[in-house]
Amino acid sequence: MTEQRLIIEMAQGVDLHGRDDTKAARRAVEQALQGASLPIFGTLGVDREEMRVVVHIGVPRPEAVDVDVIAGLLPYGSVEVVPEKGGLDVPVAGDVAVMAVAAIEVFLPVRG
Repeated sequence: MTEQRLIIEMAQGVDLHGRDDTKAARRAVEQALQGASLPIFGTLGVDREEMRVVVHIGVPRPEAVDVDVIAGLLPYGSVEVVPEKGGLDVPVAGDVAVMAVAAIEVFLPVRG
């Protein structure tokens, strides 16, 4: 099936004290979702479950991200979470804050 990427939302999230890559990633995704509105479904007559969502997460330790937690934040569609090396560990007063970045892509089928 041919599809087209229609939406990209990006944001960052931080875990200030727990050094938890999943928590920082969750906050980045939640921030990106707050800026996203998808009225296109009503306009095109497409069911929300037909969309494919790819969530790219950049964190210092991609293997530490619980992809099921992140996927559970997306209410519709087929969701794939792709943790990647990125983000930052930021020293803060004897502690480390973890910064994550998220890019959410939404793809819809092309009907012809």
